[in-house]
Parts: sequence; structure tokens; C-alpha cells
Amino acid sequence: MTGSAVTLRISVVCQGTSAVVRLEGELDLATAGSVDVALHELEVGDDPPPRLIVIDAEQLTFLDAAGLNPLLSALQRWPPGTLRMRNVRRPVLLVLRLLDLAESFGLDC
Repeated sequence: MTGSAVTLRISVVCQGTSAVVRLEGELDLATAGSVDVALHELEVGDDPPPRLIVIDAEQLTFLDAAGLNPLLSALQRWPPGTLRMRNVRRPVLLVLRLLDLAESFGLDC
């Protein structure tokens, strides 16, 4: 029996005072650390930190409580309204709604 490692692909595009973080794959305990690093790098990079960070979740296929940790940490560190999500698929949106977090990420529910 062989297992296949599920990965999360992260890409960050900065433009002006905003950044888009695209997540493709599964955000869980195994991949949360990579997201935490990517978000932290936006804060401590050479440029001023972005005023708006958009998490593009169009290709995010799975999210669990462990995967939420880096997003929630960033939400607490940055001023309100700085971190938003867009293009959220139904399974991910259900998790956010269940935990009453959809509005915190700028999602109209």
C-alpha cells in the first residue's frame, strides 16, 4: 500500500499596497506551516507590509481546524479588514460558517 502526499501550492503576488495569496490543494496540519511562513514573510519583508491581503481560495479543496491556525493568527496580528478571502469553495465555506468565521474573512454569507 502506498500513500500519496497531498501538497499545498502557495503563490504570492504583491502589487502596490496589496497582496494576493493563492492556495491550491489541502490546508491542514501537514501544510499549515507553509502558509504561516508565507503570511509571516509578507509582514517582515523588505517592503512595507500590504494593507490588504487576499487569500484566493479558488483551488483550495480542503480546510480543517489545524489549517485554520495560520489564517487565524494572521487575522489577530493584522488590523481588521486587512485579511480577506475570495473564491471560496463550498466545502471550505462550510467550515468557516460552522466556526462562525466567514464574516471575519470578509465573506458575505
